[in-house]
Amino acid sequence: MIRVLEDRVINKIAAGEVIERPASIVKELVENAIDAGSTVIRVELKAGGRNLVRVTDNGKGMDRHDSTLCLERHATSKIRSDEDLFSVRTLGFRGEALPSIAAVGRFELRSRRKGDEIGNRVAVEGGRLVDISDIGCPEGTDISLRSVFFNIPARRKFLRTAGTELSHCLEAVTRQVLCRPDIDIEVVHDGRTVLRSPACSTKGERAGDLLGPHGQALVPIDMEKGNLNIEALVSPVGVHRSSSRGSTYMYVNGRFVNDMVMRRALREAYRGLVPKGRHPTVVISVTIPPDHVDVNVHPAKTEVRFQYPYELTEALGQCLREGLEAHGIKKPVATESRYQPRNETPATQSSLPLQRAKGPLWGEVNTPTVEHPQTENLPQTDATQADVHPEDTTNDREAFNHTQPRSLHLPTNEDEIHQADNRDLLPVQHFGDLRVLGQLAHTYVLCEGGGELVVVDQHAAHERVMLHQLMKSPRRHLGSSQRFLTPPIIELSPARASALTEHVDTLAHYGFEWEPFGGNSFAVKQIPEALGRVNLHQLLPDVADDIIEGGKGKPVEDIVEHVLATMACHSSIRAGQTMSPYEMRELLAALDRVDFSVCAHGRPVTIRISQAELERRFHRT
Repeated sequence: MIRVLEDRVINKIAAGEVIERPASIVKELVENAIDAGSTVIRVELKAGGRNLVRVTDNGKGMDRHDSTLCLERHATSKIRSDEDLFSVRTLGFRGEALPSIAAVGRFELRSRRKGDEIGNRVAVEGGRLVDISDIGCPEGTDISLRSVFFNIPARRKFLRTAGTELSHCLEAVTRQVLCRPDIDIEVVHDGRTVLRSPACSTKGERAGDLLGPHGQALVPIDMEKGNLNIEALVSPVGVHRSSSRGSTYMYVNGRFVNDMVMRRALREAYRGLVPKGRHPTVVISVTIPPDHVDVNVHPAKTEVRFQYPYELTEALGQCLREGLEAHGIKKPVATESRYQPRNETPATQSSLPLQRAKGPLWGEVNTPTVEHPQTENLPQTDATQADVHPEDTTNDREAFNHTQPRSLHLPTNEDEIHQADNRDLLPVQHFGDLRVLGQLAHTYVLCEGGGELVVVDQHAAHERVMLHQLMKSPRRHLGSSQRFLTPPIIELSPARASALTEHVDTLAHYGFEWEPFGGNSFAVKQIPEALGRVNLHQLLPDVADDIIEGGKGKPVEDIVEHVLATMACHSSIRAGQTMSPYEMRELLAALDRVDFSVCAHGRPVTIRISQAELERRFHRT
């Protein structure tokens, strides 16, 4: 039977579309503060926002009537008709934020308009109005939410640790104020200032405050084309991250967006300039007429739809290419041909109706102006080290000083035997069930089983056995720890620093010793000897990004596994080494204790040749 939901259920469903975690509350409240013309914004958090999210501003403020009405769903001062939806000039406009926030916690609003003698207070608990009164308060607005999701326990139990939630809140603040250097911003967590960026004159200065050394290295680019304006801060070669989160910031008319059109142009501009799987640090701000972009396509307003996406991609790609080339990167990138709409030519595209009442969207291209930033604050070693990839840490095979073993060094019978299903790998269930026929070219072990010929690569097989052994106790095989006489200091962004602070054990498990060094910096005191060439300036930010995205330090695990795989490779039987029948059978038995089908370098361990294939090759069928 169909029935209409109760209002309290409707409100919780609607709130769930807007409020995912404390960071969502921070985002909405900071947006409202910016729309109110604030020049000073203070964010206070407790337990990563789980216990308290409070945003105070010096904006216009509200009287008693507006303070009450703003809590009604879809009550807004920014929209009057449906036409206004296609010319939005503010960050918030649909009147969903405050009702959604008030529905998921203990909400309090204090506000006083400029010029009023007295302010007002509105209190709401779980979506239910409990108090309206006059109070004395400073000009501006002060909104707090305590006990986030106290009335929605199913949502609250999915919140992560305080450190992780704090990092998301800091990232939300960074996204909102990165392109607003005129705003003085401060974030306080559990009584301690974790982010402080005074008002400044340029976006480059703000990026240096919020993004750390990588932000200080960015190169400003500016271009105008008709009524399109593009301002960008782009990273030079060697400055890149493992995740686009915390490295790529895109804005349309001052609104942070996650847009595929802009991301596509960015990806093409940097094609071949950053390693695969890495992301440049870039801040792009696009200003176009509001009626050329639809911002009402996503509940959180992070996605937009452009009226002329192809032209924007072309213009943005051209701006980035010319800016990078002006900075000394002479690499042509063909963006136009990649994004040519199907069955259309450039002439057809250029004849689109670009004439609007406000003038043409695209005009003659002005040469981008590129300013070289002051880089005294960025250590020269950072840019160099950032271009060293994790996989490069083990290229020097002499670093491990391993010699070829005289015996197989295979696992003992006490090792755990994996009950893996080898039907895709073997015609029989276990390697031990194969009958050894002999050795071919001192490289391959020939076996028979299930009526098939099985060829085992002796080096790949033994490498997998050795890697399995090494991975069972990686700390023991990485060697003793190497202490630094002068510990290197790694500076991170506030969000990354917050994520790492509560995960010291992530690196300590592998023999790293490091500790906070004031502000957003960390001092690394020791590392495993086998990882002596790892790039710490790249590793720590990558680990922080992985933790923020819900991981447990996978970049460290990847590097450790790569080092151990190289050790296993150097300790394994080589091609061309003669093996006795006993050694071949011993190798097969050891493979049954390893749950891997390919070696550490991607080569297969075995190849199967069926009887049907043999009969076909001998023309017996």
